[in-house]
Amino acid sequence: MSKMILSFVVSITLFAQVSWAQMASTEAVFEQPVSVSTHEKVSQFVAREDVAKTFENMGVDPKMVEQRIALMSDEEVSKISSQIDTLPAGGDALGAIIGAAILIFIVLLITDVLGFTKVFGFTRAAR
Repeated sequence: MSKMILSFVVSITLFAQVSWAQMASTEAVFEQPVSVSTHEKVSQFVAREDVAKTFENMGVDPKMVEQRIALMSDEEVSKISSQIDTLPAGGDALGAIIGAAILIFIVLLITDVLGFTKVFGFTRAAR
């Protein structure tokens, strides 16, 4: 019983820390902050190749998007800029949750087959 609890706790703690990947800019590496206006930040984001391609797939002309950004108020642009800062860099967490569940299942299945635990009724211990 204690081995099962220990394996459960260890498998959960492996995925307890959430990490967000970010690009390390030259300014961050050399610790020289460079201020970029919110309009420039949003324009740079929209000018990225993947974002422009997404707009094209949706039938939106990237030049029209740039014109709309130029017409936005400072409050609207700062709101969009703050949303850009909080976007996760690797996608959604659903893939991580599914991966963790599969890993936990495999670990428990192996420990069942080896005879260390008895979690699943459909396995037989090798010992």
